[in-house]
Amino acid sequence: MPLRNSVDELASDKVKSLHDWWRAALDGAGRIPDRRDFDPTRFARLLPNLIIAEVERDPFRIRYRLVGTKVADVLNIDFTGRYLDELIDGATDTPWQDYFVTAFEQRVPILGEITERTLSGGTFIFEFGIFPVTAGGAAVGQFLCIEDYFDFNLTSAELIPWSLRDAKLSA
Repeated sequence: MPLRNSVDELASDKVKSLHDWWRAALDGAGRIPDRRDFDPTRFARLLPNLIIAEVERDPFRIRYRLVGTKVADVLNIDFTGRYLDELIDGATDTPWQDYFVTAFEQRVPILGEITERTLSGGTFIFEFGIFPVTAGGAAVGQFLCIEDYFDFNLTSAELIPWSLRDAKLSA
């Protein structure tokens, strides 16, 4: 799960666009942007790939507030309203919880590339960004996340992590 130190190391125009917005929205004192500063009408092409997650403290948990249609389609599950710890199990090696904790504590974006297995024995690669934002105060309250699957052409049912997990959650 290679993390990237710079947005320049990524190929995704979608991740780069959200990163550019986040950097531009930092105020002069380096305070991170507020969620209300993000105008979805200016970023309509990103919306299908966008995830909005909120943080709960004590214990630290991530709840998915909104999941874009492309994300739900590719992963074969709309996990809006669900918690990250409900969705993660041994089917993926990606340390999503750690990524959110780092973004929360350090107040910096987390950028990376993920390789996931498919049921047919292949893999597919996507890039992502997790961007911490405030929610009407100074503390990190939410995350704007983006996942770019590029020209992913497998059916979503071929993904091991999410298709198996969805069956467990539906049972």
